[in-house]
Amino acid sequence: MGEEMAGSLDGDPVLVVALASPAAGLESVTSWIHKRFPSAQALGSTTSGEFTHEGDGNGTVSLFALQGDYKVYTGVGGGLAKDPEAAVKRALGGQPAEVHGYPHRTGIVLLDPLAGHGEEAALLLAAALGDAPLVGGAAGDDLAMKETHVGAGNRVLTDGIAIGTIFSPGPLGIGVKHGHSPLTRQSFRVTRADAGVVLEVDGRPAWDVWLEQTGKRARELGLDPEGQPGAYLLRFEAGLRAGPEYKVRAPLAPRPGGGILFATAMPEGTTFQIMESDVSSQIDSAIEAARRARLALGGARVAGALVFDCICRKLILGDEYGPMLASVSKELGGAPLAGFETYGEIAMNSGDMSGFHNTTSVVLAFPADAS
Repeated sequence: MGEEMAGSLDGDPVLVVALASPAAGLESVTSWIHKRFPSAQALGSTTSGEFTHEGDGNGTVSLFALQGDYKVYTGVGGGLAKDPEAAVKRALGGQPAEVHGYPHRTGIVLLDPLAGHGEEAALLLAAALGDAPLVGGAAGDDLAMKETHVGAGNRVLTDGIAIGTIFSPGPLGIGVKHGHSPLTRQSFRVTRADAGVVLEVDGRPAWDVWLEQTGKRARELGLDPEGQPGAYLLRFEAGLRAGPEYKVRAPLAPRPGGGILFATAMPEGTTFQIMESDVSSQIDSAIEAARRARLALGGARVAGALVFDCICRKLILGDEYGPMLASVSKELGGAPLAGFETYGEIAMNSGDMSGFHNTTSVVLAFPADAS
């Protein structure tokens, strides 16, 4: 496992990110990393699909190794559902606020979306990191919607958050873009909610509203809300108007009594529309995220990229997903990439309080001159 990647390196990496199907066993993967690269920091997450620039898979492991002039620190904190602030503090414990000679700091976060505090955790971490940009993804479990895991070092847990901070001589490149637009002209309001579970929309069970508003389109797409509720919900997400754009929120699973679990909180009073997307919009938006990341490097060649991509993109693209990944790599100048299909994405540039996303591609590009 991973020896092909190890053989391509000309020295020891400073960071290895393991993106593993639940079937692969994240603990065994991080244990291998710890033994094979004892001087490297490690981060890990379970997934709902894994990929590189060469294609995507399920039941596999995608590894991303970073070499070069970087200083990297990692940590993990549990208890995210009960106390997000304490979990973030535990994960950041012992990580320095600055490193002499490395003025640029970038945060990478992997978290359990089933804990229901994706947005809050992202904002807490952003506050702790100051003006440092932040990227990351919410762990997956192959659409089972039962239990996800994240890890740092050789410690793996559920209901947790794993954080890595990368200190570099120059800035890294970040690009973000989603490809969704409203399915419904009508707006809806969350009228009863409990943390990450929306219980009622416009005074009715949330599940009933979703089925009513999306039923025709779901039948056209051959989706089965009862048999595969996770795949169905991730095709019809909630869009919150934010100026001329929409911030998208992912419904993950139905709950007894007609509620719907979301990847992050949807407070009472939240107004939204139900969204959808098509193949061309999903491809174009992923390539645009890569373009933005490349341009953010100010002309430097891209050495490689870490990508956090919503599982809905794979559900929409199907067999077109592999060619889309090749197009993203081409936009990055042919650079290699590795990533996973998430239940939510995190992206915050300096001064940008955009936080937790869904249906989005987040691209973190590394410049060749730091290698």
